[in-house]
Formats: sequence, C-alpha cells, structure tokens
Amino acid sequence: MINFTFRPLLIAATLVSGSPAAAQDNSLYAEATPDDASFVRFVGFQGTDEATFAGKSFDLSDVETGAYIPVSASALENVPAGRFQTILKKADGSVVSVSEATRDRQTKVFLFLINTTQQPLDLRLADNSATVIKAIPFGASDQRGVNPVNVSLGVFAEGSDDALGIFDVQLQRGQNLSFVATEQGVELIENRFGPVAK
Repeated sequence: MINFTFRPLLIAATLVSGSPAAAQDNSLYAEATPDDASFVRFVGFQGTDEATFAGKSFDLSDVETGAYIPVSASALENVPAGRFQTILKKADGSVVSVSEATRDRQTKVFLFLINTTQQPLDLRLADNSATVIKAIPFGASDQRGVNPVNVSLGVFAEGSDDALGIFDVQLQRGQNLSFVATEQGVELIENRFGPVAK
C-alpha cells in the first residue's frame, strides 16, 4: 500500500474552478475562454510538446502537466461544449480517453475517480468504513460532491480491502480533485487550468 500526502496551497480555492464563467472571474487566463469551451487535459504526457485529440493538435510546451486546456468545441470532432475530457497515456504508450461529468455546485468539493485499469475501482474512506464513489469500470469516470473537510481517502479494487493508494487531503470549497488510476498506480491531481488552446 502506498501512502500519499496532499496539502493544497492556500490559494487553491481561488484558483480552481469548474466552470468557464468562474474561471474568467478569477482571471485565470490572459484571454477569455470561448463561449463554447470544452476542457481537455493530458495526463502522462510529460516530456511531450504536442498531443492530438478529437482531430486537433495541442501545444503542451507551456501547459502545466495535467492542467485542463480550454478549447472551442468547434475545433474538436464530436466533443460538445462544456465537456471535461482526460486523455491519459499509459506506460505502454497506449492512450485512453475518458469523458468526465461537469461540475455545477461550487459550494461542494468535487472528487473524481478516473479508471484506466482493467478492474472496477472504488473511492472509499481510507479506513474502508464508507464508499464515496463505487464500481467505476475501465475507461470511465464518476464524481461525488462532498463538504470541505480533512479526510483520508483510498482507491480500492472492487471487492478488495487493500488500497491501491491512500491520500490525506485537506478539501477546500471550490477545489476539485481527480484520482487517476493506471496499472502503475494512482495519481492525485488537483484540477487546474492552462491557457486557451490556439
């Protein structure tokens, strides 16, 4: 079992947002997001300056690893406006695309479980006393809105009591966190945003 500690910066609550409008209000970008923005993030692409998704090439050279890139949905193939999409490169070089649900209640903290393993996964309290997100299959994602608290969370294979990863998190209002599971382990990513795609 691997234990991770995640302690967000104090400014995280003001910098992380789930909607284009809130992002603009917080002056996240040098330019406003498109009215029809979708949000795409590339995970596992470290050391790569360019990636392609839905018929569009993305310049990753100035984008923080794992940050959502706002992009006009009109520039993408079959991706609706408002969609949040995670593109994950696995250790074997294969790529998995996972559609996420949108965020709408900023009074909650949204937790996302993204599974690219071959087994269904749960997000639970680390002591296994309660399940937060249940039975997410390969190539899928689900979310749960929770109150801002300090808590230990674990990602577990369905039916197993042995955690694939344990995370001590300090949840803050307006902050969203993703637990991204691959065959190599679980990575915790604080949802953040990069510049608008050209």
